[in-house]
Amino acid sequence: MPDLRVFLEAVPDPRSRRGRWYSLTSILLVCAAAAVSGARSIDELAEWGARADAGLLAVLGVRRHLLHWRHAPSRSAVGRVLERLDADALDAAVGAWPAHRHTGTTALQGGRRVIAVDGKALRGSARLDQPRRHLLSAVTHGCPITLAQAEVGSKTNETRHFQLLLAPLDLAGDMITFDALHSVKANVAWLAETKKAHYVAVIETNQPIAWAQLNGLDWHAVAIQHTASTTGHGRGESRSIKTLAIAGNLGGIAFPHAKLAIRVHRRRKQTGRKETRQTAYAVTSLDVHQAKPAELASYLRGHWTVEAQHHIRDRTFAEDTSTVHAGNAPRAMATLRNLAIGALKTIGATNIAKTTRAIRDQPERALPILGITPKPDLNGT
Repeated sequence: MPDLRVFLEAVPDPRSRRGRWYSLTSILLVCAAAAVSGARSIDELAEWGARADAGLLAVLGVRRHLLHWRHAPSRSAVGRVLERLDADALDAAVGAWPAHRHTGTTALQGGRRVIAVDGKALRGSARLDQPRRHLLSAVTHGCPITLAQAEVGSKTNETRHFQLLLAPLDLAGDMITFDALHSVKANVAWLAETKKAHYVAVIETNQPIAWAQLNGLDWHAVAIQHTASTTGHGRGESRSIKTLAIAGNLGGIAFPHAKLAIRVHRRRKQTGRKETRQTAYAVTSLDVHQAKPAELASYLRGHWTVEAQHHIRDRTFAEDTSTVHAGNAPRAMATLRNLAIGALKTIGATNIAKTTRAIRDQPERALPILGITPKPDLNGT
């Protein structure tokens, strides 16, 4: 299990050399341990450090004073560091750690790593003189590990940052899923040709020619190839899927590298309401022999992993109500939340709120989750 400290040491320190007492790594480790314990604000990050004993602070790299006492970084010290931090470097370090740590446990579907790309607004970061921050991230299906994250300014800029977000990642053979906003031909062609990755692209009316071609196929002549039903949260939902091979010699579909056309029909019954039905179309670069209909259905359904992660960030970590807005602090806080969710999900936590409450009462429980093994104090023994 790799140590998070090794990855955080690659983040450049934005502070002047003069007057430093705490190393940047020690401050970031305190923040990471506090995030795993459920800290939702900069104040709570500092409060976690204040609750930690001297032995725990020593393991995290907090220097000892000449009078032999140790104090955790104050709220102002943590806030200043997060505001001035290189957010790109922090995202790269935090993204590399879980990817390296959980290479063997990352969910593979059909022998492929499956990654969802989606954006999220930080609503509380808006001010009169600045718009709200908007982040675009790449998150693995199943266990939500954030591999990359970038600030894009606004939702309309997501498609322009799609390639910049994924460029540093090795995506050869991986499956990339995204919503209709990112079903842009240039980005999809780049995925298939440059990154050698596969994709499942949802097609809506923003691609009118491709949507009309898919809608005009003879779906009635195709039998249902896979069905799945779920119940919960006061509703029942069933989904059926049909696929059709796209004949390239007959013109194919007006979308790059599309080999299979997909039709998903959803039926939802909310308690006390009428049943609703919805039909959606998608295309994929996989061929008939490369993926079964059940696998394609899991790719489309699994894209909601990133939405579930956003829900945890909002409900458990109160991201939408956070008023952190100065400098790079909003993005740094989002990165710490991503790290905490990915680490806790990997160790098997099904209820993040309950797990963070258990860790909050005993701060030393956060260290093994970060790959840090406390060394016993043998002084006096």
